[in-house]
Amino acid sequence: MNLLFVCLGNICRSPMAAGIMQRIYEAENLQGKIESCGTMDWNVGNCADPRAISVARANGIDLSTHRARQITIEDFERFDIIFAMDSANEIALRKLAPSAHKHKIRLIGGSFEVLDPYHSNEAAFRETYNALDEFCRLAVRAGFKA
Repeated sequence: MNLLFVCLGNICRSPMAAGIMQRIYEAENLQGKIESCGTMDWNVGNCADPRAISVARANGIDLSTHRARQITIEDFERFDIIFAMDSANEIALRKLAPSAHKHKIRLIGGSFEVLDPYHSNEAAFRETYNALDEFCRLAVRAGFKA
């Protein structure tokens, strides 16, 4: 199962989610491509936010090589499921997605959004990490069914 995690700028939530899911894939011996991107181009080429790197590192995940990128039309074909972090990104993805691929887009928390911690402190990043960890584990246990 190839998974894409999408937030706004691809420096906070989506890289953490991709790192978490990559670790789960390795632990569960699951196969597939895991990536992240943003709906906006503000941070293309930038590293993950230092607070995201710190929180991920504290949980055994290395985000030091992450570089932000923006979603492309090709991503809708390359990935089986595209997880949006919040409803604003879900709406942006649905506007961009070709009709044949709109069914792949899901809100990562089901009916819950993962709020952007960017304008907050490291404690908010820890809360975001914990929420993403829970949602990723639930998605695997549910067999990625919505």
